[in-house]
Amino acid sequence: MGWFVKERRRGAWKRGWLEETLFSSSTPPLALLTLFAIISLLLFLSSYPRYRYEVEKTATNLKLFLLFLPFLFVFLLVSLQFVHRILFRSSYYVRANQAASLFGEGHFPWGVMLMLVLILLLVSKQSYFHSLWYQTL
Repeated sequence: MGWFVKERRRGAWKRGWLEETLFSSSTPPLALLTLFAIISLLLFLSSYPRYRYEVEKTATNLKLFLLFLPFLFVFLLVSLQFVHRILFRSSYYVRANQAASLFGEGHFPWGVMLMLVLILLLVSKQSYFHSLWYQTL
């Protein structure tokens, strides 16, 4: 079975410096390990309040971002509609004339309908949002 594993037939005196270092190393003393553990614990405890503050600040910012996200989305849709009107003016007027014949004289108020749905959604979920944002109340 010796032909599967390459055996070294050198003596202990022919080892290289890396092998000799690895064979002669030992575990560090218990006092050194204890000192390292105490220093690590103190460093962790001193940085924990700052970590906790950063986590709470990030959570507050995320809640604020999620609060304004629907408004940003509506603003983005209105902006895209405005840009589309400017770039494709001729096709817009053709569709506007078709829409005028379907819905009467003006355009169908999609923006108003979207805002009403958004406001109704936020009002219906108001207690849920308050419980998330103001946990102490």
